[in-house]
Amino acid sequence: MDTSTFLSALTIVFGSITACVIVPFWLRHRRELAREKLERSKNIQEDSQVKLIRERLENLEALMCRLDSEMNSRLERSFSMLKIATGSILPGDSRTPTSFLNVSSALEDRYQILKEIGRGGMGIVFQAYDKQLKEQVAIKILSPVLSNDPDAIERLMREVSSARRVTHPNVIRIHDISEHNDLHFISMEFFEGMSLKDYIKKIGPLSLMHALNIALQICDGLEAAHRQGIVHRDLKSQNIIISSSSQIKIIDFGLARSENLGGLTATGLIMGTPEYMAPEQVSGKSVDERADIYSLGIILYEMFTGRVPFTGDSAIAIGFKQLKEDPPKPRDLNGQIPLEIE
Repeated sequence: MDTSTFLSALTIVFGSITACVIVPFWLRHRRELAREKLERSKNIQEDSQVKLIRERLENLEALMCRLDSEMNSRLERSFSMLKIATGSILPGDSRTPTSFLNVSSALEDRYQILKEIGRGGMGIVFQAYDKQLKEQVAIKILSPVLSNDPDAIERLMREVSSARRVTHPNVIRIHDISEHNDLHFISMEFFEGMSLKDYIKKIGPLSLMHALNIALQICDGLEAAHRQGIVHRDLKSQNIIISSSSQIKIIDFGLARSENLGGLTATGLIMGTPEYMAPEQVSGKSVDERADIYSLGIILYEMFTGRVPFTGDSAIAIGFKQLKEDPPKPRDLNGQIPLEIE
């Protein structure tokens, strides 16, 4: 065997021995690296899931506390309103019931009360004839239950202050705020029509052009308010009145908030309606114009599909869906909706 052949054979033998020794170590090392990487990935995933669950529980706990306080407050007010409406005022209670006859008697010097046209958490709205302005107006009476509530009075005053700054055909015009014979009230433009909520219930999902016409009017009214630094904070189909000619007006700026005014959001109290509230509002965080845009999106959804995107057995359930869930696709509920609109 010559030298070159011997060296070649030696190289092959040495390489084989090296491979037999090194390769198992290399493979074992790779397996250990892969196992460590998998364990790190699992730990990261578990930490992420734990963090997500903890965050959801914290959000749910905060939401439950706020809504529990709100529901207790509303239940107490509703019970008081029921006693007033049925005339069962507690003995020794000097507050005057907000009945048609009482309001007519209290305001007869200037207003002729014609009929009741609506009730809400803040009080009762009457259609009336203003003898000074010589035109029909709407009179919003603050509930006697709330008359001694400084926050309620402040909210009413803010409604007037906010709405007066917005002069637009698609926003209800406010005339005045007054107090007479222990009744706090505001007078405003009377606009004949029904709420957009009732309108949708009556005819179902709206046609493309009809819905877009309404949407553009809402946008115009909101834009006028936002230019004044005013956020409605309770925009919903119930707060939009539509006439027989399809003109709309935005009403009830009682929850509106100006950039220059402090809010009335007491600890544990959510302002707004869960079905239309932006996630940051559900969480009790400060809101800006984007909250109104979110609510507008829900109104658009409702006009095109005939329903709001999130429903539930309780305000808590709805609020949690606003925080964490995606709505059903509109075209799954109404196949006539163009893809561009969806």
